[in-house]
Amino acid sequence: MAKGKSLLPNPLFVRPFSTFSYRYIIKLGFMDGVEGFIFHTLHAFWYRFLVDVKVYQIERNAKQENIHVKDVVLNDYGIEL
Repeated sequence: MAKGKSLLPNPLFVRPFSTFSYRYIIKLGFMDGVEGFIFHTLHAFWYRFLVDVKVYQIERNAKQENIHVKDVVLNDYGIEL
């Protein structure tokens, strides 16, 4: 398996829920008490959600302009992939 690839990829906007479930329940984040709940909630529903929104925007712009995603990232953000 390639580095950074998950076994079962989650669709956009489902990842925050799966991230929270994995980190808070399976990885026993609930044992950290209120602080653990706050941390894992913010990590899943703030950070992961913002990443998904940015991916969605880039993919949408690439589709609208009929160009490759790498070109959208280069044009909009000045980042060469």
